[in-house]
Amino acid sequence: MPDGSNDVELFQGPKPSEKREMSDEQFREEMRKAQQTMQQLQREEGQVKAYDFSLAAIIVQFLAQPQNTDLFLLVSRVVALNLPSEFIIAILSLVDAKAHKVVEGYLAHRKAHLHSALALRNEAHFSVLTPDQKMDIENWIRNMEDVALRNAERILETIFVPSPERQIYPPLVQLATFILRNYLTSRRISIAYEDLRVFMERVLKEVVGKISRSHLKLPQHQ
Repeated sequence: MPDGSNDVELFQGPKPSEKREMSDEQFREEMRKAQQTMQQLQREEGQVKAYDFSLAAIIVQFLAQPQNTDLFLLVSRVVALNLPSEFIIAILSLVDAKAHKVVEGYLAHRKAHLHSALALRNEAHFSVLTPDQKMDIENWIRNMEDVALRNAERILETIFVPSPERQIYPPLVQLATFILRNYLTSRRISIAYEDLRVFMERVLKEVVGKISRSHLKLPQHQ
């Protein structure tokens, strides 16, 4: 893993294949947004540190890995939503060892969960998973929930598209879906993207509902 001091140099932007799929105007707009993303990440550096790596550095190093560079634009869009960086890292932690270590350290003093892991109980799509794989996903979801609980107000301010329907921002759902798909692919498990997307949208809605009830005493939004 590269040294954290040169992380910004590793953040090289969209791959050439991504540029070919966009017009010049679209590409310039995406690069402008990506630059804003980096500025936001750099602002957060120094605010929260864990295991000698800033949260910004973890995100940058994740994107610098060849298998993750296709997620550049999607991650930049999610960061631009002004979600807490630790929540983004919790999403990445299913497939990134450093992010997982940071999240576990961040939650080291949390209280034990009082509820069972039930997210996968009615998901026929996941019947092919081993118990260990199911536990990986359950723990990932619990970690996302616990990280969100630590910054509930900011999550609830930034996670929704501004509309009466309170729809969760699609790029966030897409990122979580891609991370889950990458985890499954690395274990030679193939599940249709749309099935994973529907599952992750439901999971994120449940996370939002729990933090709403637990911290802000708001009604759950379906």
